Amino acid sequence: MEKGYLLGQITISDKSHYKLYDSKIGNVIEKFGGRYLVKGGLRMVKEGNPSFQRDVLVEFKDIETAQRFFSSQQFKEISKFRKAGSSGFLLLLNGKN
Repeated sequence: MEKGYLLGQITISDKSHYKLYDSKIGNVIEKFGGRYLVKGGLRMVKEGNPSFQRDVLVEFKDIETAQRFFSSQQFKEISKFRKAGSSGFLLLLNGKN
């Protein structure tokens, strides 16, 4: 079975709103069996000009679980804090084992 991934790239504009999101999202990810592979940290740009400042990569057991996470009421409820405190994008990706 192929893994599912959530890839996000963001720029934080309001740390207080983003901290509310960040304090809650880990529990929701865990509830769906996800785990962070990347959450901020060192970034070494080798080519191009990324337009966002922070990278996040979350692994799920499959793309269906990643979709259930993304569609969940829990995620939707706390996403308002992320949207109020940052700009960027989120992608769901189907990966290989």
